[in-house]
Amino acid sequence: MIYADENVWLPVVEGLRRRGWDVTTAREEDTIGDEDEAQLRYAAARGWVVLTFDDDFLGLVETEFVDIDHAGVIYVPQYGNGVGELVRRVDSTLERNADRDLTDEVLYA
Repeated sequence: MIYADENVWLPVVEGLRRRGWDVTTAREEDTIGDEDEAQLRYAAARGWVVLTFDDDFLGLVETEFVDIDHAGVIYVPQYGNGVGELVRRVDSTLERNADRDLTDEVLYA
């Protein structure tokens, strides 16, 4: 399962779903407004990979001060990219890593 945080555009989520990915959102999980750390812990507790446009997540998972084992984070910068390009980049990243354990990894799409 992919957990799209509140910064991920809903058309991107829908595009990923059309490509066959199992995606849930912060809105669907009623976690909108939760701090990034709480969202990361929420996804981690369920074994879900986090998809985010928020570069604050990078600081969160790459710091030694926050010790959260997570199922993986996929970061994609939204700026300058349309919905179709974002869907293609995330889909490609997921495809390339479909057979890998992403625990505690950060992938850049």
